Amino acid sequence: MDLLTLVTEKYKKLLSENKIMGPDKLKESYEIFQKNFNPDRLKSLDGELLLETMFNHGNRGSLVYWLEFKNDDELQTNRFGGIGGGSAFKFGIYKRKEDGKWITGTPKDSRELSINEAIEMVREKRDLLVKGCDLLSGMKNDFEDSTYLKLQSDIDTQLENYGNLGWVHKYFHMMFPDKLDDFHSVDYQNFYLIKMREKPIKSDGRYALAGQFLRQSMKAGIPINNFTEVLFEIFGSVHNYWRIGTSDGKKSYWSEMLEGGYMSIGWPNLGDLHQLDNLSSKEAKDHIKKVLSDTNPNTPSAIGRAASQVHYFFRDIKPNDIVIASDGHKALGVGRVIGEYEYRKGLDFPHIINVKWQQLENTKLPNPAEGIRTTVNQYKDLDNLIAIEALIDLPASDNVEAVKSPQKTLDSLNGLIAQIESTLNRKKQIILYGPPGTGKTYWAEKACLELASRKAFRKTYEDLTIEEKFNMVANNDSNHIVRFCCFHPSYGYEDFIEGIKPTIINDQTVFSLKSGIFKKLCEDAKSNSEKNYYLIIDEINRGDISRIFGELIMLIEAGKRGKETILPLSGDSFSVPDNLYIIGTMNTADRSIALLDIALRRRFGFIELMPDYSIFTGITIEDLPVGLWLKELNKRIVEFVGRDARNLQIGHSYFMEKGVAIKDFDKFRKIVQEDVIPLIEEYCYGDYMTISKIIGSSFVDTNRQEINQDLFKSVNKADLIPALLEPNPEIATSSSVQVEDLEEEQLLESEDIIGEQKS
Repeated sequence: MDLLTLVTEKYKKLLSENKIMGPDKLKESYEIFQKNFNPDRLKSLDGELLLETMFNHGNRGSLVYWLEFKNDDELQTNRFGGIGGGSAFKFGIYKRKEDGKWITGTPKDSRELSINEAIEMVREKRDLLVKGCDLLSGMKNDFEDSTYLKLQSDIDTQLENYGNLGWVHKYFHMMFPDKLDDFHSVDYQNFYLIKMREKPIKSDGRYALAGQFLRQSMKAGIPINNFTEVLFEIFGSVHNYWRIGTSDGKKSYWSEMLEGGYMSIGWPNLGDLHQLDNLSSKEAKDHIKKVLSDTNPNTPSAIGRAASQVHYFFRDIKPNDIVIASDGHKALGVGRVIGEYEYRKGLDFPHIINVKWQQLENTKLPNPAEGIRTTVNQYKDLDNLIAIEALIDLPASDNVEAVKSPQKTLDSLNGLIAQIESTLNRKKQIILYGPPGTGKTYWAEKACLELASRKAFRKTYEDLTIEEKFNMVANNDSNHIVRFCCFHPSYGYEDFIEGIKPTIINDQTVFSLKSGIFKKLCEDAKSNSEKNYYLIIDEINRGDISRIFGELIMLIEAGKRGKETILPLSGDSFSVPDNLYIIGTMNTADRSIALLDIALRRRFGFIELMPDYSIFTGITIEDLPVGLWLKELNKRIVEFVGRDARNLQIGHSYFMEKGVAIKDFDKFRKIVQEDVIPLIEEYCYGDYMTISKIIGSSFVDTNRQEINQDLFKSVNKADLIPALLEPNPEIATSSSVQVEDLEEEQLLESEDIIGEQKS
């Protein structure tokens, strides 16, 4: 399918789904902006009114507010290209919130303006906008490259650098949407032109490039705003293109990379680069330079280049980037990055990133010398970028050989586990918190097992053998890599770190020093640095954190890992290794985060888990749509229980078994009777009027102050469902109920047909 056909079909689909603005709404949005900020209106203003109208962010009717923040029925400015990033300094002048002073300059070199200076500055900026509008108004609408190159030249000459500011480009687009695109960054413009296999005519000219987009949108018959949105939907967000060397000069590592589904670089003496996670770019590069200079006789300039390449690999290469595996002028493979950086100890090239490869045969890029004699280099040459895009799309029957790796390539993580991994990499420990039954312990275990298996065995947990799974998880007395403990009021330092405990020897009580679960885990993690170790602390908020962690609370901090202290009882030197991670779970119905020890809160990351109703999509029990019913029940809990009620909602896990939503009526009945209602009684402190408002009046005898248990008898099946529906009977008309009924009717019809065929 050619690009224009693909764009047209995607446009129709997005339009039918109301994911992009239709022609009428687009026209209305442009007209309201032009009415408020057209050149004639700006020329009619002066003095402080001009200042306020153009550059006061606090004024919701100002130009800068409309360009960057306005998002309402009048104008959804984000739909017309972003200019975010940086600060208010990007406008050249802004009004400081604290004292109303007008400020100009840069974040490092700012200065206050007198009101007269500010007015004079804004007049100059206004006049430049007007001049730019005159240039655009007078240009031809022929979409020819020569026309737009002249526009770029005129703007550069007459507006100087002012015209190349993102917000100025957006203003001009809003005034002339038939002449300019709404990508307000040359990086975005170049990226999407490359994706369309169209070479940018002037890679640093945002006005010159506009004609190429307008020409294509005109061919497709789609407004430019919709056209760029469709390009984003098809090609995704901006990514980079990289050259990766595959040899150390003596040996090629391409076959290992290809078969293993990764790319890798050398410098094993640097160790795991995750140790640099919390350093700035300069600090990280300085650290790399120091290690390299201590172990390599290269010149400072060579060491500097090597440090930059390692830094690119570790920090700058991201999932979805495109990589060319190279050996000299030859392109050996093309691939898409599907993972984050990791360190694999024992390899000659131990720094790796997972890649989905396609092998290339007899392939060279148009300018093969770009990046040669480097290990990591970002491609910039436009001809090379277009050629790489063509290589990605080649079928296996052409000059691309699709490779099936002997070792299964690990797909990148997504969803909650990816979020947990990201937080653990940053903080080293995390707390999953939320109302009861929201899957906190389930997700803690699932995440630990998945992350640990990927590091230890290069497999997903699902792909592990029985023996490998056995080596993964265990209780607090084993040496396995995922371990559990549960805090409670009597749990102490002696259980967690070390303590003097009694044992019976020859019928005599003997007291001896014993290591706790955390100390043992730290020792094991130090001895096996090629693996990651995980400790799951269930109900972490039920223990006395300060007493349990003691003086070691500071050592778990990401920046303090590896630092040693002396344990007071044993006198042992102790540190927390970098490859140990902690996931705690916390039931907010018991205790809110605000009450946690401040020292603990600062050292942990936090992820909230709330009831997930999507699990019950399409699931009904005796015509009761479980997800909708639970959602409405929780709304009433929040409404009637009062303070902290958000933390007291009923979680989805109550209605699940072995990770799957229940569908059996009897199980559902028992859960409501034995779990849900007692919990609500506890929340309401015996206030049966409130209880009846939450679960329904049929369940409560307010005179006798008790729950009507007769409803839960199996013979009253027909009464229980209406009683549950009573507070919100309209949910019984949900489409999910109707769909299930339809499926049942179809099933009965098919059974009748089968019966007729048999008779």
